[in-house]
Amino acid sequence: MDRAGGFRLYTVIFFLFAAVGIGYLCVRVLTPFLAAIAWAIILAVAFQTPWTYLERRMPERRTLAAALLTLAIAVLVLLPAGLFAGILASQTIDVANRVSGKLSDLHVTSFSDVVALPKVADALDGIRSRVGISKPDFEKLAAGFVAKASTAAARVSGKLVLGVFDAVLTFVLVIFLLFFLFRDGRTMAAAAFDMLPTDPGGRRRLSGSLQAMLAAIFRGSLLCAVVQGASGALGWWIAGLPSPALAGAAMGVLSLLPVGGTAIAWLPGAIYLWSAGRVGSAVFLFVWGLVVTSFLADNVLRPLLISGSEELSTLVVFLGVFGGIAAFGLLGIFIGPVALALAVTLVGVIRQAAEAEAPVESS
Repeated sequence: MDRAGGFRLYTVIFFLFAAVGIGYLCVRVLTPFLAAIAWAIILAVAFQTPWTYLERRMPERRTLAAALLTLAIAVLVLLPAGLFAGILASQTIDVANRVSGKLSDLHVTSFSDVVALPKVADALDGIRSRVGISKPDFEKLAAGFVAKASTAAARVSGKLVLGVFDAVLTFVLVIFLLFFLFRDGRTMAAAAFDMLPTDPGGRRRLSGSLQAMLAAIFRGSLLCAVVQGASGALGWWIAGLPSPALAGAAMGVLSLLPVGGTAIAWLPGAIYLWSAGRVGSAVFLFVWGLVVTSFLADNVLRPLLISGSEELSTLVVFLGVFGGIAAFGLLGIFIGPVALALAVTLVGVIRQAAEAEAPVESS
């Protein structure tokens, strides 16, 4: 190997190691913000149509246009969230006041007073007789359970406060990133796709597939949330529970959660009906919530809505949604189908490039 060839080899090795090291550092730096970055990209793609409209109307004031659209999206998210939080807080305070008033009427001030209530005492005696332990041992066991439950409740409360703070911080970061994605997103996307080792047609196919899939998932998820909220409100109303509109709104929001989902709302309702002696209504609400509001909507309707939006493969969407949720949580609803759709598109691009480069046999 001559000196020039050796120098080129060392240069390539140096830049390769430098790229790996810098890439590793970038990943470590950006890891805490990956969720916010992903949500900002999803929202930027989902709102491309209004951004294109504003961009055409304000070609010389892109910064102002990006700021206006970002502010509109923030208000669009904050208004329903604030309204829902206010209603939830009001309902929670009302329930707490009712419980406090009931306990005051019964002269209950401690856990021992609760245990001494006739109905509670009879129920505990029945449990103790079935288990077959003495009353002192049962009281010790109950006291230990209450202590552990109090500790667990304090721990959960702390995590809830931290979770709310983290959610607020993530939302602020998403809005901040969204402004720059609107203003400079086309330039950044073009630079990223220009790095792909394929022809311009292949890059356009990959870019189009990414945008179509993200927009379809966003629309499909919103439509599914509306349907789940409406079906949940209908079941709540048929079961005879109060405030079906509020319950439906809560289920629509909760349907976006990867764990629990609408069951966080309808399951306590069914338990309340059962405890109130309305067994038929409780069974109806449980079956309706499990089958209609949860199972059919999540496993049938959501993939159909997403695949039907852009004529995407239902199998790809189905596997992507549930595999993505298992791997990434809520973001997996977007990441899973997008990853599989891009893989399918990439295979098509590679096959098309191979066919274009293959020699044509002369007849």
